[in-house]
Amino acid sequence: MPPTSPYGTWPSPLSAADVAGARLSRSALASDGTSLWWLEARPQEGGRSVLVRLRPGSSPAVVSPEGTSVRSRVHEYGGGAWCLLDAADGAFAFVDDRTQRVFASVPGGPTVPLGAEGPEDPEKERWRHGGLVALGDRSVLAVRERLGEGPPARSIVRLAAEHPVESTLCSGRDFYGSVAVSPDRRRLAWVLWDHPDMPWDATELWVGELGARGVSGAVRVGLGVLDGASVDQPVWTGPDTLCFVADAAGWWQPWRMEGGRLERRCDLEAEFQGPAWTFGQHTLVDLGEGRLGCVWRRLGVDHVGVLEPDARLVPLDQPCVAVSSLCETGGGLAWLGQRETTLPGLWWSRAGGPAVEVAGGGRPGALASADVSVAEPLSVGTAEGTVHAAFYPPVHIGWRGPEGAAPPLVVCCHGGPTSSATAGFDPVVQMLTTRGYAVATVDYAGSTGYGRRYRQALEGRWGEADVDDCVAVAGFLADAGRVDGEKMAIRGGSAGGLTALGALVRSDCFCAAVSWYGVSDLATLVSGTHDFESRYTERLVGPLPEAAAAYAERSPVRRADDIDGAVLLLQGEDDPVVPPGQTLSMAEALRSRGLQCRTLLFPGESHGFRRAETLLAAYQAELAFYAEILAGGDGSPP
Repeated sequence: MPPTSPYGTWPSPLSAADVAGARLSRSALASDGTSLWWLEARPQEGGRSVLVRLRPGSSPAVVSPEGTSVRSRVHEYGGGAWCLLDAADGAFAFVDDRTQRVFASVPGGPTVPLGAEGPEDPEKERWRHGGLVALGDRSVLAVRERLGEGPPARSIVRLAAEHPVESTLCSGRDFYGSVAVSPDRRRLAWVLWDHPDMPWDATELWVGELGARGVSGAVRVGLGVLDGASVDQPVWTGPDTLCFVADAAGWWQPWRMEGGRLERRCDLEAEFQGPAWTFGQHTLVDLGEGRLGCVWRRLGVDHVGVLEPDARLVPLDQPCVAVSSLCETGGGLAWLGQRETTLPGLWWSRAGGPAVEVAGGGRPGALASADVSVAEPLSVGTAEGTVHAAFYPPVHIGWRGPEGAAPPLVVCCHGGPTSSATAGFDPVVQMLTTRGYAVATVDYAGSTGYGRRYRQALEGRWGEADVDDCVAVAGFLADAGRVDGEKMAIRGGSAGGLTALGALVRSDCFCAAVSWYGVSDLATLVSGTHDFESRYTERLVGPLPEAAAAYAERSPVRRADDIDGAVLLLQGEDDPVVPPGQTLSMAEALRSRGLQCRTLLFPGESHGFRRAETLLAAYQAELAFYAEILAGGDGSPP
């Protein structure tokens, strides 16, 4: 029988360094027909993002220029930072992180700038680029963001090695994205939206004729049918056939426009994409002959399959429960996916055959499969409806808790707040469960993955409904005896930080909160954040000045007198989304009341930590915090 030790004190096979090292992430998967390409963000290289190619029979190799980080910063969150230009010689275009200029290159070859150099004085005006799309003649289309002394502006531009070729195709609206070129290069589709909408609120899909000097004959798709819907991911499946994802029927589902006729291709109540925080979502791909490769999420689990011409949705037999990118390759499908027990990997299936993992995967540190805690789905009823969540019990085959005792609980709040938890393997969750903590991840009201109605349930109620849902899940687990109701903490990042801190204000359920670059002052957020989210709170809280009282009521920094618990604040010093002043003000408000508050500021980090040394320090601090508050230790991480 394994030895007994108090929950929270088990000697885990996962160190904070193991977890920090496991934060290598892959995105933007594409194929040239034989090789697979993707971006890889590497914490051990200072957060540098590199372009990787996997040739058949070879190991993955970095092909982006040495020392260069491939990353777009349009809307701060970026996306679409590279595209393939020519499969024959492997030519590609990419956005240089430092300059935000677009370059072309071939593996191992020199780089060539595309388009104009940009303004001479970056203090007055600077350009960013993202959402790259190849045009077939070694030129690219990109979304350009202009920032400087005047109001921010975006446009769709054409960039080529020859400066005079550059042209602006679309401009005049607040935001542009999801550019797609028809197979014959004659037509262009794109998505746009305006303040105060976010792309998951309402967008417009447009098509036009693509010429040497711009776009002509532009018309809006689905006028009267898609009004007020969130539309995204246009995919040309023929010269005059356009597929896309829209939530006009309450769920993000595949639609098609052909010959002027509009139809919904699938009525399954599932989400065929996620919220468009970045450019370049790929959950809908053309497989030819009227077939579409799809990713869809239902009840918190992702699926991969094929939508046939007769509207049958045929799932693939594959083990991933979370999928982030999909592409067609060699007559089959490839995707980036996570199982419940291993790190994200690259998967491939030929023509509906068995899924094979071709890169990545595995488990960090000395973690064995028997030590992995797997999500148990939860549906918790509240006065407002149903809250979706997942519970991870503490697991370590070498240890057990005291007889009759229940483990401490850590509730995890995702960001967004329109993001969602994943059922895939999360090393942070395992870092906690292998030490004897229970973990609950909550898809509170406003989360995506459960239809438009669930997503809109947070409108006007941010800082209330999300908090109450997390409290409800924690209370349910405590009442069921699954966790120790006297030892519960809550953690969250960005918008999830507001939820975590708000839980100490609105309830006495939790004894501690951890905020990763979290919001603490809603009014200051409106005036201090970046343009993309500058009016986001109009839906989530209300318009100003009419809703000023609600902004103050739901801002933890203004409710410090109502907080009774310990707090850990983690913040990047260069964060343009949630400026560090929010965290500093929160820390001062707590300390003025004599509350326990530890604050760590990280130079050179923005919104979302990217460097291994930062992640290591943050995880070490969080483990020490839980050891002291929940496990009754001396503040040293076990």
